[in-house]
Parts: sequence; C-alpha cells; structure tokens
Amino acid sequence: MCSLSISEIRKAEKVTRSEVIPMVLFAAIVFCLGMNTPQAANEIIARLFNQSITNSELQPSEADVERFQSMLTDKSEKEVRHLLAQRALGSKITESVLADFAQKNEITPEDSEIQSAYSVIKLWTVDLDNAGEYPEEELERYRMALAQSMAKSWKVSKALYEAYGGDVVFQQDNPLTPVGAYQQLFEQYREKGEFVIYDPIFKAAFWSSVRMKYAKTQDPDNIDFSFPWWERGMSASEDGKNK
Repeated sequence: MCSLSISEIRKAEKVTRSEVIPMVLFAAIVFCLGMNTPQAANEIIARLFNQSITNSELQPSEADVERFQSMLTDKSEKEVRHLLAQRALGSKITESVLADFAQKNEITPEDSEIQSAYSVIKLWTVDLDNAGEYPEEELERYRMALAQSMAKSWKVSKALYEAYGGDVVFQQDNPLTPVGAYQQLFEQYREKGEFVIYDPIFKAAFWSSVRMKYAKTQDPDNIDFSFPWWERGMSASEDGKNK
C-alpha cells in the first residue's frame, strides 16, 4: 500500500491567492496505487444533495493529466488519473457543502469587506497594470470577482470557526483555515444524508483527507476573526515601512 505525500501534490499544483475556495483538505488525498477505480464509465460514485455523481464526470482532462504527470514523474498515468478523479469528487463535495452552509446561514460579505479585499488584491497584482497582457476592464473584472470570492471565503471561515471551533491551520490562500470546523461540518452533512460516497476507494480517500491530523496548527490565542486576515497583513506591512 502506498500514497502520495502532501509535498508531492503541492509540487504538482502551485497554490495561488486566486484559489480562494478552501480546497486544502483535498490536497492530501490518499489513494492506494494497487487499487482500481470503477470500470464502468458512468458508474455512480456518490450522491450529493440528491444528485448522482458518476465516474465519467470526475475524469480529468488530458491537459490536466499531462500537467500533473510532468510533476509527479514517478507516478503512472493511471495513478495520476485516479488522484485527479478523487480530488474532483472532494472539490465537488467541498464547494457544494460550503455553499449550502453559507446560504442557510445567510452569509454574505459586506461591501466594505469586498472593497478591503479588492484593495489588497490590487496591490498584489499592481505589476499587471503596466504589463499590457490584459485589457484594463478585464483586469478590473478579475480583481473584483476575486475580491468578492476572497471576502466570502473569509466570512464563511469565520462563521464555521465560531460555530464549531477546532484546529486552524495556515494555508497560503487562507491563513486561517478552520480544518477542525470543516470536519465537523462534513460529518453533520453526511449524517443528515446530504451526501454519500458509494465507492469504497473514493470514500476512503475523501475521509482520510478530511480527518487528517496536521503537525502544525495555529495557537488558539492567535486566532482572530474579528477582521479579515489580509488587513492584518497590510497593517504589518505599513508598520514595517514606518519604522
């Protein structure tokens, strides 16, 4: 039995600030290299909010397979396909459950929070202004869409931590990622029958990633959701400039 390490997967796909939907739980998907995914292309793998998810819709594109295999050179094409299919299922469940949680709890970012996120995103992408690669209108649409997504992601994380507590870890796209709260949320949705994974290999991979133990977690005394995490970073930068 063997599995991909976290470092291998991180090498395969560089995390950027634009990946604001919390997907970190599934960067650690574990799968057994000697096992096979279901043979039937349309075999039902899972059910999510009364919608069936088939094996065929989880299959990666050829471009993604080539991209990952160029990084994971010690893995076969079949092994990479298995990993990406399991990761796709994890992403579907994560996005759907978080979206449902946000809707039921009426979680939406304030205009001021979106503008705050937009300000820091503009600082991060200031080099694009003079690069000439993108039309100005397109660049502004991208920044605003990213700001809205980042602000909502932070607000959902805040609500989850306040509701469930648990471990919080640092991730590049979300320095306050409430992994302990995610676990409790997914467990609750599973118990309510909101999603079920039929395939034993996909099921094992999903729950291994959700329940994984992190070697380094945030000190509870340093966990502060009273304001967005990027504002703390901006304040630290300004303090450094003024010294």
